[in-house]
Amino acid sequence: AVVSTQSTGEQACNSISSREKLILELEMFEKEASNPQRLFTKGAKSSRLVEEKKRSALHRRIKKCDKQVHNNVAKVQRTLGDTVTYQGRVYFDKMSRDITEMLYWLQQERRQAALENGGMVMIDLPPVSPLDLV
Repeated sequence: AVVSTQSTGEQACNSISSREKLILELEMFEKEASNPQRLFTKGAKSSRLVEEKKRSALHRRIKKCDKQVHNNVAKVQRTLGDTVTYQGRVYFDKMSRDITEMLYWLQQERRQAALENGGMVMIDLPPVSPLDLV
């Protein structure tokens, strides 16, 4: 019985660890994808399509991992009668909110950076000559 208890806990830990790595990967991706300067580079339109494909793939991987985590955490609760937490939060609660919270905090970081730049996000654009406007 002890062996199966350990493997149940280990399975939950391993699946949570895998999911947290995917969430971190999504956060790093979203930080880069939220940089407005990327829109002014050559090939920006095609790179946005690549971004959307990568974002969709990450969300699919997270959703697949969510099912595994849910099954493993539920098994721990059923067999051990224990609540699984991560950094002090009930993991089921964390799962239901962490992507939304991550996107919110990324938005707050962008707002803070904009305020530090005088209320505007500075983007380097190529110089325009008055003759180009005619």
